[in-house]
Amino acid sequence: MVTIDVRHDGLGRLERVIAPSRSLAERRAQALATRWDAAFKRRQTAAGALSGGLGKLVADERTEEAERAQTALTSILIEALRVSPASDWAPLYDNSAYSEPAPVPPPPPQHEAEPQAQDFPRQALTLATLISPRALRQRRETADAKFQAAHDGWSYLKRWREKEHDKATATYKALLDDWQARAAAFSETQTRANARLDALVLGYAKRETDAVIGHCDLVLLGLDRPAGFPCFWTMSYADGALQIDYDLPSMDVVPVVKAVKYAPSREAFDVTVLGEAERERLYGEAVFQTCLAVLHTLFASDAAEAIGSITFNGWTNYIDGAAVRPGRACALSITAAKAAFLGLDLASLDPQACFRALNGSMSPKLAALVKR
Repeated sequence: MVTIDVRHDGLGRLERVIAPSRSLAERRAQALATRWDAAFKRRQTAAGALSGGLGKLVADERTEEAERAQTALTSILIEALRVSPASDWAPLYDNSAYSEPAPVPPPPPQHEAEPQAQDFPRQALTLATLISPRALRQRRETADAKFQAAHDGWSYLKRWREKEHDKATATYKALLDDWQARAAAFSETQTRANARLDALVLGYAKRETDAVIGHCDLVLLGLDRPAGFPCFWTMSYADGALQIDYDLPSMDVVPVVKAVKYAPSREAFDVTVLGEAERERLYGEAVFQTCLAVLHTLFASDAAEAIGSITFNGWTNYIDGAAVRPGRACALSITAAKAAFLGLDLASLDPQACFRALNGSMSPKLAALVKR
């Protein structure tokens, strides 16, 4: 499972995307980041407009977000039908190279040309130096002193640069050793992960219990979920029968806000909220569609024909108002045979009616929420 946290400082938003492969996680993260960038650019554009322009834009954005949240709850099954569930796990093999660049060795020290004695010529013979040998000697000594000083300075700078290069080389070697250790650990982890995937693929083809469950785990991790939906389940498998205990969302995922309008005269936002009955309808829609989407995804991805039937138990957490403590209950349960389920036209059937036609059962609490 790969998780990527998407953050937008301008909008103050943070959301985590989950997928079974890095490529899918990156696509989901990029789509979310692109949507947030577009919203932020619209907000920046409106910030320089007339008074009230920014307020109206914020109100429109909040309304669009609320509508998008409602649509997500009622299109879970359609989205699952639109995407072909993965049955080939080749894209999950990690053959990528280690991404951290290797440390770069320090460049060799660069030295100036070594001073030569001829660079400091002695005074040529003149009438004055012939008359005064002392003056000739002094001038020669001055030229020799200048050459020696220049050569000593060059030698010192050369030794200092070579010493610094030796230090940098030692640091580079230490960094290289650490990098090679991390690269080796990455390669080892990658090899183990690919070996586990090899074992899963072979085991699934043989309908081995752990491999079938692992296959189903990967399939469900690739299933798109509305924001705020849990991503947790447990499974058991024997003789072609799969049982999944799946965490359903609570009512908290249903948006409260229906629309937002900005009143320039009062510089305030007017919020229209969804009625309780409408929120309960949306919740029931999301629950039934989640159940059918999971069943469809698992059956449609079963290339090895390992699954003959699925029992889906949908669990939800809630606050027990009477006891004032957290509670947990099985909200719905259904057992579906593969042949019968795949024969249904899920795109045109009402999810709740389809659930009932398959003899699904629901808790009294959920039944009270979705009664018609």
